[in-house]
Amino acid sequence: MRKIIIAIVIAFGLFAAYSSKPDDKTCIIAGVRAVWGDRVPDEKLPMYFNQFMDITSQSVRVNDWIFLKRIQYKFKNEYKTVGFGAFKKVYTF
Repeated sequence: MRKIIIAIVIAFGLFAAYSSKPDDKTCIIAGVRAVWGDRVPDEKLPMYFNQFMDITSQSVRVNDWIFLKRIQYKFKNEYKTVGFGAFKKVYTF
């Protein structure tokens, strides 16, 4: 009985992780903010923010795994992981 309850809790957690992954746009914006920090223009000025994102978002790659998304940024010739997206949030480092 105890194993069945644990299996149900794990299955519910995996289903919640699968169904609540953030969308790609959110992951791209968070990836750019993780790399560029406070140099990203404020969203209150949409013209500058959109121009900045058009240029820098080309260096972001989002890998969609089953239960989460991995966000990578291109530095010179290689991609490095800058964060993960799960449960409708993006966790960067």
